[in-house]
Amino acid sequence: MIPALTSSGLLPPGRHRSTMEEIAEVFVERAPHTERRRRIFRAFELYADMIQEIIESGSFWVNGGFCTYKADPPNDVDLAVIIDQSIPLTSKDYDRLAPLFTLQGVQVAQPAIATPRVQPMGGLIDSFAVMAGIAVQEQYWHDMWSKVKGPDGQPVLGASKGYLEVTW
Repeated sequence: MIPALTSSGLLPPGRHRSTMEEIAEVFVERAPHTERRRRIFRAFELYADMIQEIIESGSFWVNGGFCTYKADPPNDVDLAVIIDQSIPLTSKDYDRLAPLFTLQGVQVAQPAIATPRVQPMGGLIDSFAVMAGIAVQEQYWHDMWSKVKGPDGQPVLGASKGYLEVTW
């Protein structure tokens, strides 16, 4: 169950287990900017289907402006895809996964294009792979998803917030 948001429109600190249905209710249907959120959530649902076709079990840690009630509409939903290492993946599986994650420092030869970031699902998803059970990776993303950012995009010292976990 998703806990009540703080007076600042944030989840209380910690990782909160939830379902896709609960996320749709709290962060789409009851949230500001519903139409924008519906589009992002539809992309998330399709993205989840695509990931789950490849990875038998795992979790999404769901974060970002999508998981807040802010004055501005969210740009995307941020995801850490926690991959269960006990499920064997083939090189073909990894080839299928690669385009589903955010890529940084991308260059394309024809025509000559360079961009600092390419996000899946037309930019509606910002997603990163995390191997379950590797403490340093899990701690990094827990710390990253717990940060509260100010209007300047910089972390607010001493402030923390929560994020969601959806397991399949």
